[in-house]
Amino acid sequence: MALPLVQELIFGLVLGSFIALGAIGFTLVYGLVNMINFAHGEFVTVGAYVGLIAAQFLGLPFAVAVVAALAVTAVFGWGVAQVTFEPLNDAGAVPLLLTSIGVGLILRNGIRLAAGASPQYIDTTRPTPYRFEELGFFFTDQQVFIVAITVVAVVALHLFLNRTMIGVAMRATSDNEDLALVTGIDTRRVRHVVWLIASAFAGVAGILLAVSRSANPSLGFGQLLLVLTAAILGGAGSPYGAVVGSYILGIGISLAIAFLPTGVSEFGTTMAFVVLIVVLLVRPGGIVNQEVRHS
Repeated sequence: MALPLVQELIFGLVLGSFIALGAIGFTLVYGLVNMINFAHGEFVTVGAYVGLIAAQFLGLPFAVAVVAALAVTAVFGWGVAQVTFEPLNDAGAVPLLLTSIGVGLILRNGIRLAAGASPQYIDTTRPTPYRFEELGFFFTDQQVFIVAITVVAVVALHLFLNRTMIGVAMRATSDNEDLALVTGIDTRRVRHVVWLIASAFAGVAGILLAVSRSANPSLGFGQLLLVLTAAILGGAGSPYGAVVGSYILGIGISLAIAFLPTGVSEFGTTMAFVVLIVVLLVRPGGIVNQEVRHS
């Protein structure tokens, strides 16, 4: 029996939250470093395993594990960028793109060698369901937590971009890096902060995915297509557009799986490709009309 529309919307909001946390970091790097980072998915995977170690093996409270995943992944992603991407900053987009593909492959296989290929689970208290039998839907406290932590992260990013000097400098650099340099903005410092923030968001996405699913070496790579599609749908380089694009994509996939014929809905990931191609053909600038090829 098909679940009611409200139930599918709830599933879509949860899926959109996972995508949004990944897409924000991805699009920040694109907008400020001018680089498509295909290793971003591996940063998500690192966050999942850091959360697994903190919560499962060290027995830390889950809130502390989230902070650990955020902090460790931020430093890890920043370190990887300083060693691999920043030295190639002036080499152009294609060398950076190819390097990120190679770095992602190395990290993914390195994680597989270190942690094994089998999925590993974080034991948490069983989610408490809240059922509304008359209306035919339910949600769990875990789902509420995932959506809430995404909202808190987005609000924190908004305040950072608009209420701090470094946040304003990031926006200025994103608009015009040459002009930002002329006005005295330390764009190198801005890039450091971008890598830290982007990787931190990936770390939070990773531990939330590990809790709701499992930690495995391909966890982040499996999310990369959705993250890329959401970023382009929202307007590459725009964190706000990425958030909107993520929820549209998440809800769209949930509704498609629920209401399309079984043979079609099984191709849920393929639908992300369809959305990506349609957006590029019809509105290359995405929701915020920020053209991919010019940003």
